[in-house]
Amino acid sequence: MVRTPLEDIAFDLRDPEYAKLVGAELAKSEFAITIARARERAGVTQQELADRLGVSQAYIAKLSAGDANPTLGAVGRMMAALGFSLRMDVEPLLSYKAPPEHARKGELAIADGGKSKSGRYSVKTGKRSR
Repeated sequence: MVRTPLEDIAFDLRDPEYAKLVGAELAKSEFAITIARARERAGVTQQELADRLGVSQAYIAKLSAGDANPTLGAVGRMMAALGFSLRMDVEPLLSYKAPPEHARKGELAIADGGKSKSGRYSVKTGKRSR
């Protein structure tokens, strides 16, 4: 029997090592979105944030692209430099909803945000457009 892409993802996430890799990439991706939003809300450029933190603008760009892996302490310092604190929450790594009337297109949400506006499934990966 042929599996759908959603079933493939659910199957692959049963592998603990794969699930760890997905979890790590999702955390970096979510932080990239968070730091970009925080900078925007604070009206701060990448260079200005870099200057406040004593790091390079290139490092801030890597954070914003989800290509860096900061410590929790560094995350706290970054948020504080922007006048914010970080609030965290947890949710299931994979939630799958496919009512019979939507069985073909399905709905998949991976760590808050996999569902696209069209209602079709999408998967967030570590690389994003800037």
